[in-house]
Amino acid sequence: MSHKLVTCLTAVLLIQAGTLARATIYGTLSNFDIYNETPHDSYGAEIELEGVHVEDLYRTFPAHYSQEDRIPYQETGKFGVRVKYSGYNFSSSGYLPANTIGQSTNGHTCVGTAGCEHFGFSLTGAQPAAFRFYWLDQNGQRIGTNPESVAVPTWNYIAPVGGGAPRLNAMVEVPEPVEVHPQRPDSIWMKVFKTEIDRPVDLMELMSNNAIIPDSVGETESEWELLEGGIDKNAEHEDDIGEGNFAVIRRYEYYEYTGLYDEEHEPLSLFDGHNNDAEQPPEGELGQFISANMVAANLAAPLEGDFDQDGDVDGRDFVAWQRGYGNGDKLEHGDSDWDDDVDDDDLGNWQGQYHVGDDNQPLAAVPEPATCVIAALGLLVTLTSRRTMTK
Repeated sequence: MSHKLVTCLTAVLLIQAGTLARATIYGTLSNFDIYNETPHDSYGAEIELEGVHVEDLYRTFPAHYSQEDRIPYQETGKFGVRVKYSGYNFSSSGYLPANTIGQSTNGHTCVGTAGCEHFGFSLTGAQPAAFRFYWLDQNGQRIGTNPESVAVPTWNYIAPVGGGAPRLNAMVEVPEPVEVHPQRPDSIWMKVFKTEIDRPVDLMELMSNNAIIPDSVGETESEWELLEGGIDKNAEHEDDIGEGNFAVIRRYEYYEYTGLYDEEHEPLSLFDGHNNDAEQPPEGELGQFISANMVAANLAAPLEGDFDQDGDVDGRDFVAWQRGYGNGDKLEHGDSDWDDDVDDDDLGNWQGQYHVGDDNQPLAAVPEPATCVIAALGLLVTLTSRRTMTK
């Protein structure tokens, strides 16, 4: 028996039955537009991701800066990574001007617009315990002690129980300084749009008028919410994940809260959205646009051939591809390239990733698509015929 046929036989016999499961978040992404509303010209920027290692950060959006540095830090019992940008090159002035008044950008138009900037990052598995964004001055120092109001959600996957749907929880809170100050951060208004798709998302897709970005009224999850700065009561959304979907995408828009505060800097808003949704903030309380943030959580492994989503690519995934060959259109059927059909191209992706992610299994030679298909189908026919003859 040839080595190729043995490989096919092994793959076919590895699993006779099993269930698909998504038991974790494989990666989170964030892409956002922001204006320099500080009173100082900005020559650089800094993204601080607390509780994240440099190796967890696998992709960033190439903003309009000549230099990007990923600097790990550990201080006062905390650790993380700071992504620092310098050498602003989008305009001849070499800086973003101070006191730029923003307008809604849909989260991505600052990619090609002067006067504001676009940033993005992707993380593998790990999520930041805190996210902070700062503009930097000509000396590379932070402008002000308070981070800008760009909130990034903390995601929490809740496995299905008793045959129910899996759930994904997203909690958003106002970013605070590294050191606690007596003065609480300003409150901000937030508008949320949400959608789901049936494949993982790449960082570069969270921009440029991509059709997957939710931006219509029909996709509005919550019309408006008031995020109270420094209050342990933040926006939290928990949703059932539709069957066959592998990514949840949200677009957040942030605006200034211009209403009254009390002596402890708690907002005295007339807004009744703490317990229910409202169509619009009260008159006089909605200020200028701050930023728009497009985020996503991938519930599918980044490995193209991991059809059963168990973190590696092995013979079980070949069986999933085989069962979907010619009539499947989802990841669990073997559609690794997300073109809504299962064909030899998907088997080629499985072949290229075979045993990737399995530390106990080395890469192994696997058969060419056409050979393996013929051999596997022939094997199944032979086994079925033998069982019929022996009855």
